[in-house]
Amino acid sequence: MKNQTVSIRDICTAAVFAALTAVCSQIIIPLPFTPVPISLGMVGVYAAAILLPPRRAVLSQICYLLLGAVGVPVFGGLRGGLTWLFGPTGGYLLVYPLMSAIVSAALNSKSALQTESTPRRTLLKGAAALCAAHLVLYLGGTAWLCALTGNPFVAGLSLAVFPYIPLDIVKLMFCVTAIIPLRRRFRRIALFSMPSGY
Repeated sequence: MKNQTVSIRDICTAAVFAALTAVCSQIIIPLPFTPVPISLGMVGVYAAAILLPPRRAVLSQICYLLLGAVGVPVFGGLRGGLTWLFGPTGGYLLVYPLMSAIVSAALNSKSALQTESTPRRTLLKGAAALCAAHLVLYLGGTAWLCALTGNPFVAGLSLAVFPYIPLDIVKLMFCVTAIIPLRRRFRRIALFSMPSGY
């Protein structure tokens, strides 16, 4: 049976992508009509998911959340602590590991790698996985915000989803056109993954 313990390589790789998510999370645009700002943090999440095997991708986002939970200022606006993790943006943050699992499983699981064919099909599969993960982000963010504010779900969509769709489309297109093509190059040199690192 394959050893499923977390290796030093797993931890180091996860730390690198947790740091990337933290850096991306500092690029925020506050909006006056909602407590949830526009953030590039999800680009870090998707970069980890696209480039890493599932275990490392999920671990990177768990590390990111744990760092923020203990007070390291990794959340947007250089904030940290449980108050911010469970604040208005908590619904988005808490689904980061699930988002990374969805995308990485679609692209980098053993079965996905065994059936991988043309770059075009990989792009399409990656785009579909990113859209699915983004729906999870919207659902988590909206449900959490509604629970905190007492707003009905439809009203929560106007605060947590609708204002972000145009820029989110741009971010998803960037991930598809810029990060997914890098994945094949990184796999060739085994920069972030190894055959045993699933």
